[in-house]
Amino acid sequence: MKKLFALALALGMTFSLAACGSTSGNASSAGSSAPAESGKDAAKPIVISVSHSYTELDQVSVELNTAAKNIAERTDGAVTLNLYPNNTFGNLVDGVEAVMSDSPLLLMAAFSQWEDLYYDASALQCGFVFETGEEFLKVMDTDLFSKIVTEMDKVNVHPLNCSFVGGMRHIIGKKPYTTPDEIKGLKLRVPNSTTYLECFEAMGASPMGMAASEQLGALSAGTIDALDQSISLMYSTKSYELVNQVTLTAQQPLADALFCSATWWNTVPEEYRVIIEEELHDAGLRYNAYSVENESKMRAEMEAAGVEFHEADREAFLEKGCGDLVLKYGIGQELLDTLAEIRAAK
Repeated sequence: MKKLFALALALGMTFSLAACGSTSGNASSAGSSAPAESGKDAAKPIVISVSHSYTELDQVSVELNTAAKNIAERTDGAVTLNLYPNNTFGNLVDGVEAVMSDSPLLLMAAFSQWEDLYYDASALQCGFVFETGEEFLKVMDTDLFSKIVTEMDKVNVHPLNCSFVGGMRHIIGKKPYTTPDEIKGLKLRVPNSTTYLECFEAMGASPMGMAASEQLGALSAGTIDALDQSISLMYSTKSYELVNQVTLTAQQPLADALFCSATWWNTVPEEYRVIIEEELHDAGLRYNAYSVENESKMRAEMEAAGVEFHEADREAFLEKGCGDLVLKYGIGQELLDTLAEIRAAK
């Protein structure tokens, strides 16, 4: 039912947009640039759905609501963003189908969600590449990211320069997992994506890909013994009430971006595209700042509840080759070089 609802909603919004006459509807290819409309045509309303998995109370929703308000104000009501939190639009598969059908949808997902269409996208989610979440945001302001946008546009997926980074991902489980010997054979939940599975396999664990909605049930049932979460996720999902040992592995950032159909995006007047991307980019920066500012407070509250934190021997995992996984991607070395430049500029 959820899938049918999502597709019906996307189709209905497509018809609504066409009826308003806000686009020419004849972009010839995913990467083509339609001429910007102006005057009377540019003033016609555009309604865009924004789908994500965070709850209505999460700071992601707070920042997206602020962005939606700002966009409406800056476009004099010509552009409306309708937010669908908590997967109410549908799951990721539904969202991907809506994007590929050129619906007016912004889908929040990881870059690795598109690896079947653009394999190198997964390099941005690869393990032991980023040292901080802020580095992920800085990469999106580089020539490398412009190259990624160009390549993804060719397969009709347009990534906006907007990411919501909620810190680094760690391990929360029944005991510490600070070395390859301690993590060997560990059954833990990770997102069902190649990059996450390969990262933990290289570390020596036995990861299981599953939806986030299933992870706490699996942990309670003993199907898994640990989770791959950021501190903010440990705090918000209260997984620390089930297991209370956190190993600070920081193997990957918790990073989601916004994606849409390149064909549809090119039909939006350029002046509106600029405003939409600017406001959503700023929303991502505000979310990251909030996450950084509140992470120590969340950690303190969890420690007061009996949670213990342990530093991982990151060098030991790098010696196992965990940091070399990114080199299998065509942009892998370029990503490492870009990060080296970012760190040198500090």
